[in-house]
Amino acid sequence: MRERGNIWPVIVVIAAALCVLVIVPLFIERQKAGRMGTVDAHVSIGDGEVSDGQSSGASNYRWPNGEVPRTVERLRDVTAVVIAASTFLVEESLHGRIPTDADDLLTGIGRRSLIPNEWRTDQPGVLLTSHATLHLRYSPRNLTVEVISVPNERVDGPAILIRIPDGENTAVGTRYFESMQLDGIVYPRPFTSIADIIASGWQPRLFKQTQIADSDRAQLEQWAKAATQQQAK
Repeated sequence: MRERGNIWPVIVVIAAALCVLVIVPLFIERQKAGRMGTVDAHVSIGDGEVSDGQSSGASNYRWPNGEVPRTVERLRDVTAVVIAASTFLVEESLHGRIPTDADDLLTGIGRRSLIPNEWRTDQPGVLLTSHATLHLRYSPRNLTVEVISVPNERVDGPAILIRIPDGENTAVGTRYFESMQLDGIVYPRPFTSIADIIASGWQPRLFKQTQIADSDRAQLEQWAKAATQQQAK
C-alpha cells in the first residue's frame, strides 16, 4: 500500500518535467514572435536627400493589418495561454491541488494576472482576444492542456492548436498545428490522436530555433530525477 500511495506524486513530478521541457522553448518562441509584430526599417527612395520632417515620418515601417501579422499575434497569444495554464497546473499539482476543469485553470491564471482580464468571458474555458476565440481544453486524468485559437474572421488566418505535453511527439521538436484551410474548418475532438488531427485537415508546424542547450537540458533532467526520488521516499 505504501508503494501504491507513492505512485501519484511520481506521476505528477514526471508530468512537471515534461511540461518544463516543452514550456521553456515555447516561451523562447513567444518572445521571438512578439518581436516579429513590428519592423523598424529605414526606407530610402530616390537620391537619399530627404528633409528631417519627412524622414521622421517614413523611417518606421509597420506590417500591414493582414493575415500574416494577425496570425503571428494569435500564435503569440495562444502560446502565452498554454504556457500560463501548464505552469499553473504543474505548480498546483505539486502542492496536491489538482484543478477540476478548464475554467478552474483560467480562474487561477487570471487571478495571477497571467492573462489580460479583458480576455475573460462568461463561457467556461473560453477567452476572447482581438482576433481569435481561445478554447482551453483540460484533462485532469493525465494533466494535459490543449488550446485552440479560432479566428474571429477569415483575415485573422488559420486556426491554431497547441497541446502540452505532446505525448505522441518523440522526435520532431516542439510543434503546434494549423488548419490547412480558412473556410469550413473541422475542429478535432478534445485530446484526439495526432493522426485524427491531421486527418481533420490540420498540419504540424515546428517552433523554429527552440532547442534547449545541452547543459540546460541536463540540469532539467537532474532536477526531475532528484524530485522523483524524493517523492518516492
